[in-house]
Amino acid sequence: MVGMAARAEISETVEKKETTVNEVANALMEDIIFGQFRPRERLVEEELADRYGTSRSLARKALVELDRTGLIERRPNKGVIVSDFSIDDLEKLYEMRLILQSEAARRITRPVAPALIAELRNINAEYAAAIAQGDKKEAYRINTQFHEVFYGACGNRYLSDAISQYWLRTTPIHWYVLGDRAYLRNSHQDHADMIDGLESGDLDKVVEIGRDHILPALEAYRQLHGRR
Repeated sequence: MVGMAARAEISETVEKKETTVNEVANALMEDIIFGQFRPRERLVEEELADRYGTSRSLARKALVELDRTGLIERRPNKGVIVSDFSIDDLEKLYEMRLILQSEAARRITRPVAPALIAELRNINAEYAAAIAQGDKKEAYRINTQFHEVFYGACGNRYLSDAISQYWLRTTPIHWYVLGDRAYLRNSHQDHADMIDGLESGDLDKVVEIGRDHILPALEAYRQLHGRR
């Protein structure tokens, strides 16, 4: 006869085979990014477990993972909620993104390796295809990959990691523009112009485009926040 401890161990093993903390955390993160959960909305372990077909234990662990990113936060008497930002907080976060990305762009070694240019063009072509198909989730994933590869070329992994962290912290407001086809097409063109600037060695142009590239989501949030 199997004892309680043994049954718990078997249950845990089956749970791990069926799903992982990262899978649940990534699914929740995408739902936050695409507006399924809005800023200040409460996240309940039992409801998340039902939503993602997993256990409360894994749902709890996924919340711990996202808590570390700043996407969610724990508030007294409210439990876990999706992070919300004041305009002032958000502008400071974007200021950090601008500082870090500009510095990273200036640190990219010139002349730029043809292999990097080819990789970026391939990623941007995939981005265009996802936009044309109306696949917002795939477009978002590819856009994230583009930025990771582009700024990862700065040669300082701590700098590129910091850029990724601030990118992730601002993702709850990205959904404000992800449904806008014109924005996505402009985003794709910005990528192409950034690649051209990188290839020609015009890093000032890259910095300028990179700065303007990230501002539409902030402006959309400002406008909605103002209306509220």
